Amino acid sequence: MAGKSPRDKCFGEAIDAWNDTHPNDQLNVNNQTPWVLDNGAWRPVGRLENLWNWIRGGEPYRVPDWTATINGKPVAGDNKFEGDGYSSRKGRSGKTQLEDQNDMNNHQNPDNQDYQDLNLNPDKCKCGGGEPAKETVYEMAPSTIYIPGFSPAPGLMPGTVPGTVPGPVTVPEFIPELIPVFP
Repeated sequence: MAGKSPRDKCFGEAIDAWNDTHPNDQLNVNNQTPWVLDNGAWRPVGRLENLWNWIRGGEPYRVPDWTATINGKPVAGDNKFEGDGYSSRKGRSGKTQLEDQNDMNNHQNPDNQDYQDLNLNPDKCKCGGGEPAKETVYEMAPSTIYIPGFSPAPGLMPGTVPGTVPGPVTVPEFIPELIPVFP
């Protein structure tokens, strides 16, 4: 979709990856969901309805970076990282990007100030200088491993077998170093 930055794509992929690996703890967040101003109130729409509105030159619309469903109601927000900012250009609604986003959230969640000026940025995400930390990946080298009770030549050789430890192995932050399985 036009206007989808690499960070927005990364955010969407992260949400999808979380949902793929946590089937019992899904994040109800959609990326780049179009919203329309329908009879004075903003609401999210499906892609087909958005296309039809565009073809007929229908209602004003905006596409926030993400739409989360909280307590059964949609909430719109944007990713604002290094070099990003809210556009001061007025849309077809006659308002700026931030004004429209605040209206979207106010129409769906009246008088809830928690949903005003809603965005993800380096301060909120605590990602330091605007760049996410690189993940450390260890490549394991071929080595000899000990398999208790197994010998390639019983009676002649002790239970060691040359082998390769599979790699690459991703080590989470909470594991300070690789710990051998067998001493």
